[in-house]
Amino acid sequence: MKNSRATYAHKSLVLNEMWSGDPPVLDRTKVQDHIGIDRLIIRPKFRDTREALHLAQGGTAGRVHKGMLAMQAQGRILVPNATQAASLEDREKALRLAFDPYECYRDSPPSMDGVYALSWLEPTLDTTNYPTGWMPVTRYVRPIAQPETVWSVTDQSYRAWAVGLVAPDPRLYDTTLGSISVAAAGPASVVNKGTIPGPLRITIKMSAAGATNFTITRGGVSFILNLSGMVDTDEVLVIMETCGPFGIGKLVKKNGTAAFALKTSGATTWLDAPPGTTSFTHANTTGIASVLYEWGNARP
Repeated sequence: MKNSRATYAHKSLVLNEMWSGDPPVLDRTKVQDHIGIDRLIIRPKFRDTREALHLAQGGTAGRVHKGMLAMQAQGRILVPNATQAASLEDREKALRLAFDPYECYRDSPPSMDGVYALSWLEPTLDTTNYPTGWMPVTRYVRPIAQPETVWSVTDQSYRAWAVGLVAPDPRLYDTTLGSISVAAAGPASVVNKGTIPGPLRITIKMSAAGATNFTITRGGVSFILNLSGMVDTDEVLVIMETCGPFGIGKLVKKNGTAAFALKTSGATTWLDAPPGTTSFTHANTTGIASVLYEWGNARP
């Protein structure tokens, strides 16, 4: 987050305001007039789904799964001399409001559970995908409490602050989601620019009644929907997993209403977007006008 503007989507909070653009350009008039992040501490958390057995006795280690990612942002509110007192108070209030857990939860869509995008730029050597040498990235986080602040009685030019954050989805994403819309027959070529599998959201637009077994296949795994009850203009939304970009997942909706019964493939059969380029093929496409794929370019 060094040398980059950062934004927190709740209340459109801007941090490190002295930087702007891609690549970042420094506005020297803002160097002493912004809410800055000086330090970001990231603490990955993991969990076992079963206790490890003693390996010397022929046991096996417990399976390890990624859990929530804990973060702490630390920084300073800096203000110019002429408006010290008022600016400090106003900016602290804005910071507290943006990172208020209750306000985040109340303002967010129900599917997001108070999670908002924290976005910034990171330098990268991958100038093929990021020609400027800067990668726009996002973590989806919510605060665990309002920010702590430290007041100085003798120096009113700044106010130190810190806030704890949690990312229920521990992955780091490109700020811009990948997407491709294809005709009913497909296939869809999904390009995940990240290094680990990313979440997938699929929107199916209907023009008439569909088949009882519309099938999307990726690498030998098939996801099947019964679309026989559809009519023209119906829309089916599938979110394949709970994740930062799309919120609560493993759900199927018809015209915005839960319709899990449309899914006829196995209970554990869900798809994701592997790193690199992956082909998703379609079968039994009667009545389908188009299929939109959206995915997150994901990194650890």
